[in-house]
Amino acid sequence: MAPVLVGPMIRYTRHMHQLSSGRVDGVRIAYERSGSGFPVLLLHGWPQTRRMWRHVAPALARRFTVVTADLRGYGDSDPADDPDAYDKRTMAEDMLALMDELGFPRFLAVGHDRGARAVRRMAADHPDRLVGGCLLDIMPMEWVFNQGEDGYARRYYHWYFFLQRGLAEAVVAAAPRPIALHQFAGARVSLDGADVEHYVEMFSRPHSIQATLGDYRTAFEVDRPRWEAALAEDERIAVPLQILWGGAGNLRDAPILDEWRRRAEDVRGQAIEGSAHYIPEEQPDQVVRAIVEFADELGLP
Repeated sequence: MAPVLVGPMIRYTRHMHQLSSGRVDGVRIAYERSGSGFPVLLLHGWPQTRRMWRHVAPALARRFTVVTADLRGYGDSDPADDPDAYDKRTMAEDMLALMDELGFPRFLAVGHDRGARAVRRMAADHPDRLVGGCLLDIMPMEWVFNQGEDGYARRYYHWYFFLQRGLAEAVVAAAPRPIALHQFAGARVSLDGADVEHYVEMFSRPHSIQATLGDYRTAFEVDRPRWEAALAEDERIAVPLQILWGGAGNLRDAPILDEWRRRAEDVRGQAIEGSAHYIPEEQPDQVVRAIVEFADELGLP
């Protein structure tokens, strides 16, 4: 991909980074870097790639060094050899190794959806590395899994379906396009058709389907018990958190800040009005404004 000029003196260049950590050895993480200043890492959700930040990254790059990366198995990043090696601690370690290699010992991390779950894990495990974490449109996964009412069963049906080993592989492989498009149908602001086609193409690859299933399965089987144990011990994240959610999305009636304050010491947040789940694409200006305000609160240059 040729470099693309996205603003005055701001240029995107595509890189492929070979991780050196033994735990994730052999997994290459694709990333793009732009701007200069204090480092900010942006991580995407499902079924998307780093492309979802295309309206947010250029604005942030006027003040910060912005790194957008594809999670393992997503986008241009390599999949794991082990189909179950997608727990959020491992995915977080990928990104810490990437930021190490780029020379960023401390940074602000921003994640949407699945990327936000990796940011949460980073904040809990490595408070020395993150100055803050911004989580976009998620509730604690252990809380979501415990919601059995009709509304949540319909909104998060795929969380449970993806746990069905063998069946989920067959169904998703047979119909990746309608499954992906079903997710985007809930956007309050229509996403660009070319971008949706990119996401569908990336998601439809066999290794990306396997990454998706591994991501959601380890969320239930590995990540959820870890978070439940931490909650039982009242272990709270010390890193300041900002929670942003779509005012017209799945979390519109959830006890968002109350639940996050049970799990973290320093929490603030707000609804992004006029948006459902895909807020960096539906309302990018509001997202940029909120992240910049958070950075100012943290005293970042």
